[in-house]
Parts: sequence; C-alpha cells; structure tokens
Amino acid sequence: MENIYIITHYKKIMQARKFLTDHNRIFIPLISILYSLMIFTISLFYAFLILLIFSIPVVIFLLMHFFGMYRFKPRLFGGIVILLVVLMISAGIYSTYVYDLNGVTTSDINGTSLKTSITPFSGVDHNYNITITTNYTGSLNNSYLYIYSSGIYNKTVHYSNLNHTKNGNITTMYYDTKLPSGLYDTNYTINKTLTITSAGPVNVPRLTFYEFYVFALADKYIASIGVMYIAGIVAAYFFSKKNLAGK
Repeated sequence: MENIYIITHYKKIMQARKFLTDHNRIFIPLISILYSLMIFTISLFYAFLILLIFSIPVVIFLLMHFFGMYRFKPRLFGGIVILLVVLMISAGIYSTYVYDLNGVTTSDINGTSLKTSITPFSGVDHNYNITITTNYTGSLNNSYLYIYSSGIYNKTVHYSNLNHTKNGNITTMYYDTKLPSGLYDTNYTINKTLTITSAGPVNVPRLTFYEFYVFALADKYIASIGVMYIAGIVAAYFFSKKNLAGK
C-alpha cells in the first residue's frame, strides 16, 4: 500500500515537472523575477540582505537547468531579458519608496540627539524648509548646515545665519531655501565631531528620479550579476562541449 502511494506521488511530481518543463519560457522568467524582486524589496528595510542579489544568477541558471532549458542562446538571451525586467521593476520600487519618504532623519551620538526634517522632501521647484533639532548643551556657534548636490550646488549656512529657538535644553534651527533642480544631501555638523547626514531634498520630477535609479541599479548591481550569469553559462557551455568530446 505504501509503495503504491510512493509511486502515485512520484508520478504526480514527474507530471508537474513535465508541465513546468513544457512551459519553461513562462515559469523560468516568472520565478526568477519574483525571487529577484523579493530580494530588492526586502533590502529596502534590511540593507544587508542586498548581498543576496548575487544569488540571482545562480537561481536563474538552476531554474533553466531544472526546467530543461539547456541550449546556450535561450539561456543567454533569456537571462538578459530577465535581468532587464528586474532592473526596470526594481528601479520603480526603489524610486517610489525613496521619493515618498517623509524627510525625517534621526541620530544619537554619545547621548547627543540630532534630528533633521526636510519639508517637502520631494517635488519640483518648492521652497524647502530644513529644520534641525538637538539637545546639545555646548556652544553651537561653530556648527553649520551644508546643502549639496554633486556638480550643481553647494552651500554652507553657519549657525548665526539660521533662525533658531531654544526650549530648555532643546535647540531648534530653521532654514528656508529655493534650490536648483537636482538630488541633494544635507549635513548638519557641530564642532566638526557630531554630524547628521540626510538624503534630500529631491528636487526633480518622479520620472527623472526613476531614470536615476535605473542607471544607479544597473551600474551598481545588475551589471555585476549579469557578468556573473554570462560567465556561468559560458563555463557550463564549454564544460558540456568538453564532456561530449570526451565520450
């Protein structure tokens, strides 16, 4: 009875595998893309998991092998198409997530709290307000706000030029400014030793920001895993040729 169950179960598995193999041009891209997007999405919240992207070419290769896609050209062009789709969708996920951030950054350095709020965080040609709050009890006369965008804009605003109020041991500083179109970072530094760095403002349209992430992800991640994937299928191709020649 047990043997009959095992045989029946085995037949079902083989039928399922045959179905997947017969439709491998659908299931290989689908599973590969879902796996890749899962990694990119989770890494938004757990940055260290971004290292798992280097498992993507391995997963694609194993899926192609398991689902019976052995020829070199389908593997090559299929893998490239999968990585391009992953790039486009991942860039959309990342850019949307960052573009819609609230612009608040907090830090605690040896008991000194620092908080920056950028309002609005994103948009085009807004009047941006940058607010810094700290419980630092020493002199802030040597502190400064630094706003910069590579190749576009940089400005240092010293404490004496910031509007500021004090409530107990909490000091709040305000700065309003217009900025040229660009992607910015904002630093606030106290006595050259305490610094908080905030991304933003993002003074570009949403589509432009998406394009930025397409190039950024392609340069930093997709190109690397693409090279790994191509190297893997080339090695597998020559290895199989060598085995065939040896028979």
